[in-house]
Amino acid sequence: MKKLALITTVILSTFMLSTISCKNGDDDIVADCGCESDTQTIIPESANVIGRISFKRQIEIDTNDDYYNNTYWITYLVPGCSNCVSHMIVCNEDYLKTEFKDLLDLPQGEYVEVKFSGELKEVCQKRFDLADIVYKRILLTSIQRQ
Repeated sequence: MKKLALITTVILSTFMLSTISCKNGDDDIVADCGCESDTQTIIPESANVIGRISFKRQIEIDTNDDYYNNTYWITYLVPGCSNCVSHMIVCNEDYLKTEFKDLLDLPQGEYVEVKFSGELKEVCQKRFDLADIVYKRILLTSIQRQ
């Protein structure tokens, strides 16, 4: 009986310690996707990357299109590759609110050319498209109209 009590005490103590340890470590857990996730790639300002920014809305004729609607998207067409496209959904939209407010009034499909830099992160809603089309989240570090 004493042996059973000792084993139960050890198991409960281990469980309690692991529970406390996990709670304290929760603040250190990094999401594996989205704006709060680790940076996968950095586009430095020195790269002078030019893309197209637009505000993506629900497409009226396609009610099934619910992929990151009502967000700002930057599209980058890779030079020398006719079908290589990177779509980046902006994380820090407040960075755009004043200078790019007019994008909200542009018709669907219209865009403004921008030079930008930032940190690329994994999207949470995976979309499987052609191999040469990529979807990422971007935390902008700079952006300016061209």
